[in-house]
Amino acid sequence: MGPSDPVNPYEPPKAELDAAPTSGQLASLQDAIAGRYDFQVGEVMSEAWRLVKGMKASFWGAAIVTGIIYVVFSTIAGIVVGQLLDIPPDGWERQVYSAIFNGIVGGLMAPLTLGLEMMCVRRALDQPISFGTVFAYFSKIRTILAGAFLALLLTSLGYAVLIIPGIYLSVAYQMTNQLIGDQQISAWEALETSRQAIHHKWWSVFGLNLLVALLTMLSALGLLIPLIWTLPWAMMTTGVLYKRIFYAPPPAPPPPEPARSV
Repeated sequence: MGPSDPVNPYEPPKAELDAAPTSGQLASLQDAIAGRYDFQVGEVMSEAWRLVKGMKASFWGAAIVTGIIYVVFSTIAGIVVGQLLDIPPDGWERQVYSAIFNGIVGGLMAPLTLGLEMMCVRRALDQPISFGTVFAYFSKIRTILAGAFLALLLTSLGYAVLIIPGIYLSVAYQMTNQLIGDQQISAWEALETSRQAIHHKWWSVFGLNLLVALLTMLSALGLLIPLIWTLPWAMMTTGVLYKRIFYAPPPAPPPPEPARSV
């Protein structure tokens, strides 16, 4: 579209997903898997707070639309279960059908949830974001659902066995969605890449998650108003952490050996 072409006011928003990172960085999955990265909890939280400024409008606009879509889908599912199928409200069949329809709604919402997460990742990577970013990941719906199913299955088995393996996997699989959205890899590759990378600093990631969750819950005590800032900040901390793990700068080359006198 040239400078003299008229602008179509009805054109849907577009996300510039193919734009190269303006930071010039490239992801290094192998370095992350080998543990060649570092981060400080306080630095991640501070950077996330700084990056939230200037993106809250896009984030909350996308989040509100996502919430409306979820309510519409959930209402339709409730109508189907409660009326069209003519199932008694206290019958076990109603619970089964409700679980099935809730699973379908969750699956349909998965790309939008990933879109919100990727808004934070792209912001952390200094890549362009917009309201339309949230709708840009429907092409990855099969990979997203496969990753979510495998993560749920494995963490559930971990909790069922000794609880501790389930806690470990819940933290270790934290970057699965972000890897699926940012890299062209399979669901299993994303799960394993996330686990192997986070394994090196599992306790630091766990501590960051715990501290962010506590601060977010405390902010909800202020008549929910502080959540306008803390909810996008909480999601942004994961985006910053993703950058610190998978876009860590390469290690500095060793200094040259001094010239030897003959």
